Amino acid sequence: MDFDIARLFTAHYFLDRNPGGDFLIGFLFLAFFIALLFVKPVVQKLAPDNKYFRKSIRRRLGKFIALGIVGLILVSARFSAVPVFSMRLWLYAVLLTTVVLGVLTFLAVRKEYGLRLESVKREKQKRGIRQ
Repeated sequence: MDFDIARLFTAHYFLDRNPGGDFLIGFLFLAFFIALLFVKPVVQKLAPDNKYFRKSIRRRLGKFIALGIVGLILVSARFSAVPVFSMRLWLYAVLLTTVVLGVLTFLAVRKEYGLRLESVKREKQKRGIRQ
């Protein structure tokens, strides 16, 4: 069987309702989506004993659990050859959403954490001046 790299950029490649062939990379996807389920507890556990950082990440990491569940469903559908749900488009869309959301969440947490530290610093300066 010839492998044609140009085939990867066709609409049929992404929109095939039931793509056949080996799905060995599916085990990597499976591990990735299982790891997403544990992002929030692991980050909270590994976070330093810093209440400002914990407040910054508290509500922002829950969406990764939802993406992990959706990804697990899509990978399971691909292994089970469920038509429409096993399309590559859905799997790659969830992967891309996860990566983009991860970068945006990182930037938002970093910004919010910086603002919290500045606020605490200003508050300490005000108290120091008043006392």
